[in-house]
Amino acid sequence: MWGMRSVVKIAALLCLLLTLWSAVAVVAHHHANSAESVTCPVCVAARAVAAIVPTSALKPVFVQLSTVRVQSSPAQYRLPVFARSGRAPPADQGPTTESVLSS
Repeated sequence: MWGMRSVVKIAALLCLLLTLWSAVAVVAHHHANSAESVTCPVCVAARAVAAIVPTSALKPVFVQLSTVRVQSSPAQYRLPVFARSGRAPPADQGPTTESVLSS
């Protein structure tokens, strides 16, 4: 009577509706006093997930191993920025076929 696709669609719709219903229930629930929240399963689960675990992180220790001193190079060896990133002019290709034919 029902095909496999319709069963899968109904199961997916049921899961979606249950998920939405549980989300609304979690957001909308409230307690008259704080004593009720101790036994409320939703509140107990929320506190269990949000438990903060103390960590013992070690502080980093920085130790100087060595010192490097860089000497400046002479100005004649330094290239300007445009010379390092610029494109070279086209090379001379010699006589072209047009100039050979015209002569």
